[in-house]
Amino acid sequence: MVSHGFQVLGGTAKLMTAAATVVGQSQLINFISEDPEFTDVIENITVPAGRNVKLACSVKNLGSYKVAWMHFEQSAILTVHNHVITRNPRISVTHDKHDKHRTWFLHINNVQEEDKGRYMCQINTVTAKTQYGFVKVVVPPNIDDALTSSDVIVREGDNVTLRCKAKGSPEPTIKWKRDDGHKIVINKTLEVNDLETDSLELERISRLHMGAYLCIASNGVPPSVSKRIKVSVDFSPMVWIPHQLVGIPISFNVTLECFIEANPTSLNYWTRENDQMITESPKYNLSSPPSIMWIICLKLFAFAFVIAISAVGAQEADHPNSRLLDNILSYVDREVSPCDDFFSHACGKYATKHLTDPFTEITQMVDHKVNQELLTLMGELEQRSREPGFNKTSVEAKVWSFYRTCRDASNDTRSARHYLELVPPDEGLTWPQYTPEGRTWPSDRFKWLETLARLHRYGEVNILMSAVVRATPNNSSEYRMDLSMPSLEAKEQRLRPFTETMQVLAVLGVEPACTFLLTKEMKTLETALRNLIEEDDDDTDGQYMTVLQLERRTGAHWQKFIEILLGHPISPQFQVHVENFGYFKGLVQLMDAKDRRVVASYMMTRLMLYLWDETMDSQEPIECVKDVRRNMNLATSLLYKERFLGSAGLLQRYSESVVQMFNQLRLQFLRLVKRNRLRLDRSQRRMITWKVHNFVLNIGNMPPNSEHRTFVSQHYASLGLSSADLDYGRSHLQLLEFRTRQWMEQLNHSPHRVNDYFYITDSESGMSSSPYYMIRQNVIIIPYGFLQEPVFHPDSHDVFKFSLLGFILAHELMHAFDGHGVFYDGEGNFSEMGQEIGNSARFEAGLECINRNETQYLNERVADIAGIHLAYDAYFGAMSQQSRSQPDFTTMPLKRIFFLNLAQFFCGDGASTNFVDHDTDSVRLKQTLTNFVAFNEAFDCREDRQGLGSSSERCQLW
Repeated sequence: MVSHGFQVLGGTAKLMTAAATVVGQSQLINFISEDPEFTDVIENITVPAGRNVKLACSVKNLGSYKVAWMHFEQSAILTVHNHVITRNPRISVTHDKHDKHRTWFLHINNVQEEDKGRYMCQINTVTAKTQYGFVKVVVPPNIDDALTSSDVIVREGDNVTLRCKAKGSPEPTIKWKRDDGHKIVINKTLEVNDLETDSLELERISRLHMGAYLCIASNGVPPSVSKRIKVSVDFSPMVWIPHQLVGIPISFNVTLECFIEANPTSLNYWTRENDQMITESPKYNLSSPPSIMWIICLKLFAFAFVIAISAVGAQEADHPNSRLLDNILSYVDREVSPCDDFFSHACGKYATKHLTDPFTEITQMVDHKVNQELLTLMGELEQRSREPGFNKTSVEAKVWSFYRTCRDASNDTRSARHYLELVPPDEGLTWPQYTPEGRTWPSDRFKWLETLARLHRYGEVNILMSAVVRATPNNSSEYRMDLSMPSLEAKEQRLRPFTETMQVLAVLGVEPACTFLLTKEMKTLETALRNLIEEDDDDTDGQYMTVLQLERRTGAHWQKFIEILLGHPISPQFQVHVENFGYFKGLVQLMDAKDRRVVASYMMTRLMLYLWDETMDSQEPIECVKDVRRNMNLATSLLYKERFLGSAGLLQRYSESVVQMFNQLRLQFLRLVKRNRLRLDRSQRRMITWKVHNFVLNIGNMPPNSEHRTFVSQHYASLGLSSADLDYGRSHLQLLEFRTRQWMEQLNHSPHRVNDYFYITDSESGMSSSPYYMIRQNVIIIPYGFLQEPVFHPDSHDVFKFSLLGFILAHELMHAFDGHGVFYDGEGNFSEMGQEIGNSARFEAGLECINRNETQYLNERVADIAGIHLAYDAYFGAMSQQSRSQPDFTTMPLKRIFFLNLAQFFCGDGASTNFVDHDTDSVRLKQTLTNFVAFNEAFDCREDRQGLGSSSERCQLW
């Protein structure tokens, strides 16, 4: 998750009264008889990006008052007196102690475009004195390669659109010219020397129009930049023979010539009348200058023909097998023995190859590719949105609306104050710090439980409690509302450390003089909450209650809470499942006893920490694509499928290949069950077999039995997004509320796990392309974007398929039978028979063996180890029907290819802190292959080698 800096502060808020306030000391008493005042204006400055700039603020009679600098548009406190408050390392402050007017200089080094705007110098008098200076940052144009066309190859007669996008300030203009100085032929009736437009559209292009086109970006800030885009036009060979009939006496020499025009260059040869190809010999001398083919015949007495074959069909593209193998070998460090350190051997050159790439491992690489593809799609949607027939209620329109709002909305619409004005504690009631000057915040109107319900409408905010809808243990098609205590165990789930919380409150518009005491009171409240949680931590079984019963036993108005959360009235007999009942009883007592201003401020602060975490917090196009994915996953999945997998039969071909492989993995696991290492009785084996047969493989996270476009259109029908006002905060909140509403509606309509099911993704899974297993539905979901190289290609050799995507699917399959999944049956319901298996001595012994090298993530290790054996045996096992003959694209043994390709999933150069709920990739690979006999055989590792090939006991679960 992107780290969010707290940079936004309400524009009317005052700054800290003294630097001492920052560390919580009391405000100094000012005895200056004369009020301080500014002696000069702050000059407006225009500065090129990358330069340094210095703003001066001169003050007289300052006394013990303090001078502070603030970025007005970003509402960010930069400096207070001699202290730098912002975390921006480019900001510093100095002042001239010897100047009687004491000038305070704000230094901004290496100025960036986001530094533009008004800067406010403020003196902390009772009524703050302020003045402003404006910094205009000019940025030379820079062509955005991600949104700009690269060299293109088209067929003659096609229409061509060349796109060019540039960044800069002021916004650059784009002009197109031909590199050779010739006119640009737009269509049959229009030719121009140059054209000013982002998109150059050429109709029915011909071979005469091929060449290099220049996209030139300029904005008055030197230097202008250009990109050369080469347009190649492919056309079938044309043959012209100047002399179709040549007469010559016997025994004389003769030259036959023909002229050939083709792109790409054709393969040319001569034949006799019997189709026999003529080759170089003492009799025939062949010569081929560009576009001409000569044959000099010695003692000629025959007819000759010339044949030209277009390279369009003759030059076959590289086969995926070659590409995949080349990619594998590009990571291999041959200086390291695979027997000593297989991770370093297989992945040793990964970091060097991807030194400048924005990803650190293969799943991030796939996500990056998907994001780039969706960025291309957004460019196309932008063009389509300008066309007269564009449907403004379509899925495309709603996706484009949010993307455009993310990209183009002003920073004001992302500010904390704007969010909090959109989410007040109640109708007609503001958060305490926004109370108009001279008035008192009406705390008697603050009803904490109703405000809490309003906040929970924006997702799993984890404020004071958890309120979620989930399947009941014994019926995965029946949903209930679960009320439980919040999780405050991880530091990300709590308030920030003390000084950071003070800064957050300042950003939210709280008077700086009040931040210390308010932070202290909020921290005290959170400590009390944690004590409540610890007291009731053992009560996890829960109990069903009607809302009326819950109200009577706690004294709080829970019916109103649930009605606000669901958005409709409910009966007092509405049933909820309450875990940790003692916590809720204590919570009501605690909230009633606490100062309402403190409770409101705590809830408000936790909400903003959640909202900051729920956005990419960037206007960069690629980050906005991620924002769209995480908030509109179902829509982006549909558009991705139609745009990139929509050609005739492509998705069907991909799907059939994946399903066929998955069925082989299932069959192999059933063989393990039949061998019965766990000594299961007949009914237990039948239960496991039924679960295996009942697996659903959902490619794309779409309802299998629905027409996808109709379904997605209906899904988003009630979502009204408009980019007309470009309000990011409003659109973001709409999407969060829409997603929560979809979760809650499962109480009324629970989708059938086979026919109707799709997963309503949270933010993290929404912008991920990795497959995952849904334990309560017994469904494996494979996002569309995962089906691409280097993970998968339907035309690749089976050894590539089974060793990478096969392993990943086997890993997810084995989660259904690990130490947690085994407790659920084939429909995702809790099973007493599954509990018997999971608690059996042989099952527990298998888990203990796998955990000899202890891990916090035992079930992940189970899935890794069992998954790789499953994938290996499905391909190399005695019962496998896959071809294992040596392929013609390499001499490397298939078993080595298998393990090297498996390693691709673990190769990476990320920090250990990047791994969530898993061991590091190097540890995972080592533990997965330890004691694997087939690995030792593949790389000729001795049994006594103390690396992966250690000969100690192999651990098995199934």
